[in-house]
Amino acid sequence: MDKSSVMDRMIAGSIAGSSETIITYPAEFCKTTRQLQTPGKATSVSSLSILKSTYNSSGIQGIYRGCRALAISNAAKSGIRFLSFETSRDYLDRMFDTKPGRRSPWVNALSGLSAGVTESVLVVTPGEALKTKIIHDSTAGGRRFGNRGLLGTTSVVIREEGVRSLWSGLVPVLCKQGTNSAVRFTTFSMMQEKVINRWPQLEGNLGCTWLLGALSGAITVYASMPFDNAKTKLQSVGARYTGMMDYVAQTIQSRDIRGFWRGTSPRLVRLTLSSSITFTVYDQVVQAMKSV
Repeated sequence: MDKSSVMDRMIAGSIAGSSETIITYPAEFCKTTRQLQTPGKATSVSSLSILKSTYNSSGIQGIYRGCRALAISNAAKSGIRFLSFETSRDYLDRMFDTKPGRRSPWVNALSGLSAGVTESVLVVTPGEALKTKIIHDSTAGGRRFGNRGLLGTTSVVIREEGVRSLWSGLVPVLCKQGTNSAVRFTTFSMMQEKVINRWPQLEGNLGCTWLLGALSGAITVYASMPFDNAKTKLQSVGARYTGMMDYVAQTIQSRDIRGFWRGTSPRLVRLTLSSSITFTVYDQVVQAMKSV
């Protein structure tokens, strides 16, 4: 892969990641807020109620609190994700001598897993940790971070909790992102290849890419939701769990099995749109760069 191709994929992925974050963040805000609530209250407060009460008290700015941390994280994450995925897939294609249109699902799955692990360690965990702490603080009155901004908030977290706190929840994030990328890329690539083989005229079609992205996003949500809940709980302010297995054990002991999928509805909305936007924007930016 030449240097221009590497840069094209990094830039296209970054643009796609930041675009989908800005558009879908209200759903992410609702999901995280619902996950942070106590089990008895979470089921009685809907996403619409959260949006309405937050808007009435803080305006649109309140709903987008924590967005900057996630947008920067997602821009870097998506750039790394697509680069890692396609680099891994190119390598595996050469290793297994893959024929055009006949790629093994395992190639996509392993490439997606590689992308998920890479982005988790380098970008996702610290970005998610900051976003979760900002949202948790805002729902508690915003006394800790106030209006310090991203850099100010980061300095407070590092000073009070240490640098390692930015990587709290790394294990569930690795599980979540590995599952996310493996499932999302595998389902999207498999469906895309089958559609193009059946209807070659749909290759590069915006509507087709949008629909396949939405379907892959929906499948991804249900597969990775337990890891997402574990991640949020471990990254919250004053987290009471010692690790992912402790969270799992306490949740099972409390007979709150449905808690593993708490916040599914807003995340389903977000990831369905997110996958559609990400794959569509990525494809269009790559094509535009190739034509320059």
